[in-house]
Amino acid sequence: MNEDACLLSVAERDLVERQVAETCRVRRWELHASSCQSNHLHVVLSAPGVDPKRVRADLKAWCTRRLNEGSRRERKRWWADRGSQRYVWDEEALERVVIYVQVAQGRKDRDLDGR
Repeated sequence: MNEDACLLSVAERDLVERQVAETCRVRRWELHASSCQSNHLHVVLSAPGVDPKRVRADLKAWCTRRLNEGSRRERKRWWADRGSQRYVWDEEALERVVIYVQVAQGRKDRDLDGR
């Protein structure tokens, strides 16, 4: 590692979620859910015909730009090199994944923050 682990503040997390929504809007990808936690980001979206690696790269690039502009910290790297990409094949699975991202991730965060 070249830098300390990156833990995003509440303000930085909000910035990331807004940029994810903006990137999806501009790219005409359908955003189903997103949840930026202090140490990771979950995004559920539909981008038919687009390579998932391209989707991940675009999201990381645009979120990095916004963090570099809007954060009070200076970092060279905000994200790990990797990240998972999973396909969701039907509406039932999509619903489960969206619920997980919207509800379970939010609950985990409150548990960690002691709220």
